[in-house]
Amino acid sequence: MTGTGAAESRRPGAGGCLIGLGVLAFAAVMTTVILAIGIWPGEAKLVAPLLCPDDQPDAFVVSDTYSVQPGETSTTFTLYCMGERGQHTEVGFFVPFMLLTVLHGAIYVALVLLLVGRGAVRRRGQVGGSPQPPPPPPPSPEPQPSGTESDLPPAGPLIS
Repeated sequence: MTGTGAAESRRPGAGGCLIGLGVLAFAAVMTTVILAIGIWPGEAKLVAPLLCPDDQPDAFVVSDTYSVQPGETSTTFTLYCMGERGQHTEVGFFVPFMLLTVLHGAIYVALVLLLVGRGAVRRRGQVGGSPQPPPPPPPSPEPQPSGTESDLPPAGPLIS
């Protein structure tokens, strides 16, 4: 029975890790869709050095818009690598899209690690640093004798 308890205690960590990876993948894909398709299709040119042959260093993203049926249009994006003499290679858009998704995921991981590291440094500074000694308590007043003598100056004349 003790063996199953140890295995059960590890499962929530693995489930949390899978949820974290799922959130990371979703965020990376959505960022890529929004950026590479909606805002700036030319972002695909950032991964062109990984995909284009050496003799075709110039990358272009071409968008083709056509009518599928009346009232409906479709736009496709294609990455082309071009050489000096006009030779070209059609890379497509799926492979650049996947590489951009990996790049966006890596950026998110770097941001999370940066924030976690920053928090750890702050916590270490608060806990492990040399704390300031607490200020000394204020001096307590000494009790006054119950006689007529007092440290207070004598009362002034009474005016009635």
